[in-house]
Amino acid sequence: MDKLNELLIGVLAVIGGFVTKRIFNNHDTLSNRISALEKVMLTKEDISSLERNMEMVVEHLINLKK
Repeated sequence: MDKLNELLIGVLAVIGGFVTKRIFNNHDTLSNRISALEKVMLTKEDISSLERNMEMVVEHLINLKK
């Protein structure tokens, strides 16, 4: 009976370890994906500065034609 209890505890520990490993592995994968997205994602501030730069370029090109 003691061997059976030890076996059940061991099986539960292995299953718990496997599940925990999968959960943290998924969490790490999601964190890496979010970090990668943050590196390439534009924010409103980025877009507004790009709009100002584009306005200056367009204005410059219009003034060159005159």
